[in-house]
Amino acid sequence: MNSHNTVTNKAALHAAPNSVPQGNLRSDIAPKTLLRAAQINFAKSTVSRKRLPLRLDLGEYRSPDFRYDTASAEKVQLQLEDVLLNEEGMRWIHEPDAVLFYGVRTLDVPYDDFVARVDISRVGDCFRDVLGINTEVVSRDELGRPLLQVERIAALAQPNYTSFLGKDELDVYKLEFMEYGPDEQRNSMRTICSPNSSTSADDGYLAFCRVPDPGRTRIVFVARQSFPLPRLMVLARLDRWAWLRTVLTEDAYRRFWDETVANIVARYEGRQIGVGRPHRGDRPGLLRGLGVAGPIVAGTAYVRRHVGRSKPHG
Repeated sequence: MNSHNTVTNKAALHAAPNSVPQGNLRSDIAPKTLLRAAQINFAKSTVSRKRLPLRLDLGEYRSPDFRYDTASAEKVQLQLEDVLLNEEGMRWIHEPDAVLFYGVRTLDVPYDDFVARVDISRVGDCFRDVLGINTEVVSRDELGRPLLQVERIAALAQPNYTSFLGKDELDVYKLEFMEYGPDEQRNSMRTICSPNSSTSADDGYLAFCRVPDPGRTRIVFVARQSFPLPRLMVLARLDRWAWLRTVLTEDAYRRFWDETVANIVARYEGRQIGVGRPHRGDRPGLLRGLGVAGPIVAGTAYVRRHVGRSKPHG
């Protein structure tokens, strides 16, 4: 069986009526895709949330002999410690096929109060533009807290404008391991697979840490991430411009980290988070897109009329 058929069969195995589709160059310029991209960029609040089905065999992770290996995330952290932290509390290492990222933010919130309100096992909900997460807890500690879990995550393409360039929406399974220490709670994450091939690797951890100041809490995020480049970007050979890739990537990470921290703070304060609107059934994507196209067309017509009226008459 060739690799294309293998990917296709894997996508079919995990598919649902609201699954994130795998795209190609032809579908990237299809009206349905462009309408969806317009919806994401200009009317994100109208995007439907989704909860994709979990269809993995979890037997390996339920085995009493299974041990989660945190060594890879710790190695990434050590590499990043050699990079100067910028004034925004971020570091990057750009590899040919991946990005290593470190982000830190300190909040004016007491640590014990913070971890009592924000569940470290649910930090995935706080990541930027997550449409929905389906979670199955594999094991718990004596207090009933998740220790090991599998999540299937659906999220919008990052940065959002890449949805116009052929970047697929995220669809990825992750294995997550929780640690609950007196001075740190950590959620370590490792990619299992991506049914639509939108993710090559997205591994690392997010931690809540106690600091010497009793009124403050530190949030740390460490990751090694590798995502396929947008297909139209590759077709235009823009991927060869390393400086452009670096500028766009670092800007995307700033947006991601700022919004993720804001969502974590909102969770602490008891406010609702999440992009889009609750799922209202599996309407075809084109019909959802038409809900966006209508206002855009109407707005364009209004502008044209307004400009036409304002032109001087000869």
